[in-house]
Amino acid sequence: MILDAIVLDNFGIYGGRHDVVLTPERESRPIVLFGGLNGGGKTTFLDAVQLAFYGSRARCSNRGKLSYHDFLRAAIHRGADPGEGASISIHFRRNEDGEMHSYRIQRAWREGVRGVEETVEVTCDGQPDATLSEHWEEYIEGYIPSGIAHLFFFDAEQIKELAEGEHAAELLGTAIHSLLGLDLVEQLQLDLVTLERRKKTAGKTGEEAQRLKHAEEDRARYERMQRETTDERARLNGELTELGKSVEECEKHFRSEGGDLFERREELEAELKKLRKALADEENTLRDLADGVAPLLLVSPLLTELESQAKRETKIRKAEVLLNALEERDAEVLLDFEAARTPTSHVDRLESILRKDREARRAVLSEPCYLHVDDQVLSELRHLRSTVLAALPADIELHLKTAEKFRERVTRAELTLSRVPAAEAIARLQQELSTVRIRHQQKKAEVEAVDAKLEIVARQLQTADEAVTQALEADTEKGFDREDRGRVLKHSAKVRATLAKFRTAIIRKHALRIERLMLEAFTQLLRKSNLVTALKIDPETFRIELTGGDGRPLPIERLSSGERQLLATSLLWGLARASGRPLPTIIDTPLGRLDSSHRRHLVERYFPVASHQVILLSTDEEIDEDSLKRLQPYIGRSYHLQFDEPSRSTHVTPGYFWNHEAAC
Repeated sequence: MILDAIVLDNFGIYGGRHDVVLTPERESRPIVLFGGLNGGGKTTFLDAVQLAFYGSRARCSNRGKLSYHDFLRAAIHRGADPGEGASISIHFRRNEDGEMHSYRIQRAWREGVRGVEETVEVTCDGQPDATLSEHWEEYIEGYIPSGIAHLFFFDAEQIKELAEGEHAAELLGTAIHSLLGLDLVEQLQLDLVTLERRKKTAGKTGEEAQRLKHAEEDRARYERMQRETTDERARLNGELTELGKSVEECEKHFRSEGGDLFERREELEAELKKLRKALADEENTLRDLADGVAPLLLVSPLLTELESQAKRETKIRKAEVLLNALEERDAEVLLDFEAARTPTSHVDRLESILRKDREARRAVLSEPCYLHVDDQVLSELRHLRSTVLAALPADIELHLKTAEKFRERVTRAELTLSRVPAAEAIARLQQELSTVRIRHQQKKAEVEAVDAKLEIVARQLQTADEAVTQALEADTEKGFDREDRGRVLKHSAKVRATLAKFRTAIIRKHALRIERLMLEAFTQLLRKSNLVTALKIDPETFRIELTGGDGRPLPIERLSSGERQLLATSLLWGLARASGRPLPTIIDTPLGRLDSSHRRHLVERYFPVASHQVILLSTDEEIDEDSLKRLQPYIGRSYHLQFDEPSRSTHVTPGYFWNHEAAC
């Protein structure tokens, strides 16, 4: 199936007529990209496609508890004449028995004298087809059952519900039932139960019939309460979703105006105070070093000369002491030689030798002495140069670098604080954000209360249903028209049991293929083959069970938020592939709740291959300039949904944000 075009005429936010071509220009470029800000008409576009195809069975975003005709009345553009009404036309092609046929479905409605009047017209290959127009619901239900439409036409909220897991099993079960046609089996089971009750009721008289009547009235009342509560929950969930979007918008605006900085002001001030103290400590350390021996580094050559001079003077002092000792010794030696009557020539010779030795030593004493320091000073000077001053430059460099880092951090902190808005400037936004958050929490509490009420009603309904069953089964043999009713009841119960076994068998038969397709999709999106090695679907509860790379069960809660959303996308993708239907995929707000790394996964590995035709409805923050560059080779057409304030209408123009045109 290929969607070739859509025509919106005064539908919702789209005032006037808008013709939009959707045909991908070539197979290698399957993506049709729509860009629009929040409130610009993206979700309305998705609603239009579903409404055109399914009418009253369409899952439109803002229908809530409105009746179908009230919803149609509200869907007429405010600037249009209700008498003229609105319409949606979709042109599409599909292959039937090897031949390609072109269709146009037009759904139009207007405010008439009898209320909202709706018409459906279908043409096939350019010719009006009265049969298709009259039986369009049966035709589209046979081709794209409404129960599986959300596998192909979905938005970020659907991904969110699947990812958060609160209603994942319920959504998955509904999809698998519709995909396998099991809703027909369940309807048959319900019809058989109704038949059994009718047969059993036929045998009741008097007090038993009265008791059965009261039991059935109680059950009908609880069934009505359950429907009403379910509808109320759906309405509240819709309102909660809208409030969630409002909270996100307010938080975004609050952050853009510096609100997050305002809320962190005390934290930022404390951090700045801490940084300033750390900087002051480093500067004090440097001052202490400057007050000590550090300045001597400036005269390092002089210290070297000083040490050399001190060494020389020490040598001179030692030489002087030694020379005095030698003179005394030499005199004593000569006297000893003379006393021993040594020949004079020998004595003279010895005296000459000793004199020359002393004169040689006396040459050292000719150098001048300036310092007159002792050995202790020389030792301290040597320690100062070799140990203290040698290690000081590295220590000073370390403290200088540390001080510079703290100085930079102080500057950045001061700059950040300078951007903190004044309290009076942010007060209105803060109040607005607080109000929206409170409303969101209150709505969330309402939803939780309705959920609790729904559980109570479900238990009451179960009790009432058991009471009806007991009333029906009391003395069931008495009053039967012999074997006929008994045979019907007996065989009906057997058929229901067989249908229950058939349902489980069908699910198990197809579960392996569905599980394989889901796991393939998840692995392709995540590209972590060792994270999840197996995926199983419980055929009774439809809960997803994952197995990690270590062979152990992997709870879904252990996956990161982005991984859970990719898993949810994989579930929808796998189910869509399992359907075997070559249908287009339409995704509204495709990346709204993903971080940047997981956005790239969807942009590069999912969107280009999700289907032969992929329609993306995005904001400029989801598919931004970087994502657009990655998608560009796969984009066949692009459009910009721009809301015009004076006309209160959205206009569709070719291109995307930043004036990018889709390449042909």
